[in-house]
Amino acid sequence: MIIRKSTKKDAADMIELEHLTWTSGTTPGEIHFSNEAEYILKNPPGSKVVAEIDGKVAGILGYHSPIPLKSNQHVLDLDIAVHPDFQKHGVGSALMEELFRIAKAEGKEKVSLRVLSTNEKAINFYTKHGFKKEGQLHNEFIINGEYVDDIFMAIFL
Repeated sequence: MIIRKSTKKDAADMIELEHLTWTSGTTPGEIHFSNEAEYILKNPPGSKVVAEIDGKVAGILGYHSPIPLKSNQHVLDLDIAVHPDFQKHGVGSALMEELFRIAKAEGKEKVSLRVLSTNEKAINFYTKHGFKKEGQLHNEFIINGEYVDDIFMAIFL
């Protein structure tokens, strides 16, 4: 497995992974990219970290400041996706290790995320990596006709 910054040539694999991963069970809104140019415009080369296995993008890690204010510059917000074919192969854990390395190198003190209450697999993954629940917005979304809570989780580095 190679962990590296994304490149332009990764766009097709990244689109496939995003379309497979971000479903109504994992995100409150549809994520769809019509073509590589659209994807690259929103996710320029180098803006994400990828896990590559046998020349294929197996996982994607995104991170950014949740609020672009000086008073919040110690926090990173993350998004992570692992291709279904590569789940349970250590890809997510390797990406989390890279995130923690980057965050510490950039002087960050906290990493936060949001996850749907119905996404138990993701909640278990984040908990396994040290994240704790910080809050919950009850009935925040209606997905497929059902109310779903939005859970806030974080880890202090």
